[in-house]
Amino acid sequence: RLNKALVAEKHGLIDDLTRVVIAGALAQAKVWQEAGLMLRVAVNISMDNLASLNFPDFVAGLAAKAGVPPQEVVLEVTESRLIQEDTRAPLEILTRLRLKGFRLSIDDFGTGHSSLAQLRNIPFNELKIDYSFVHRAWTDETLRAMYDASLGLARQLGMECVAEVV
Repeated sequence: RLNKALVAEKHGLIDDLTRVVIAGALAQAKVWQEAGLMLRVAVNISMDNLASLNFPDFVAGLAAKAGVPPQEVVLEVTESRLIQEDTRAPLEILTRLRLKGFRLSIDDFGTGHSSLAQLRNIPFNELKIDYSFVHRAWTDETLRAMYDASLGLARQLGMECVAEVV
């Protein structure tokens, strides 16, 4: 299975792809809003997007133009990429996004050997437990323990928790 985001990152096209995806997601969120459905829209963003200081203003501008409140937008960062990167610059961008009211999610939690310091330092609202810990957790004691521990951690940190592929 070809991961289009990885190809876009490799060829320097991820910013353009992310901008198109965010614009489309916000347009769909507006359609839902007008239909009376108060749903959050979630969009994966690349660590490469977090290299640009104007990214928070760009996303805020798109949300304002679409008429979607930032609180209804979840920006997801994949844990494995978060671990691989120097997080100083992205931390500033993520903090700016939070200050603008956007929600932040750490995606695929459990697969990237996340540091507890990252959960302390990066202003995430949501923890998405990777499907590999969710699938069959009801029949496998080890998976259930990992799932329960992740869920407990999220709750204790005041984060919302999402179990992938439920």
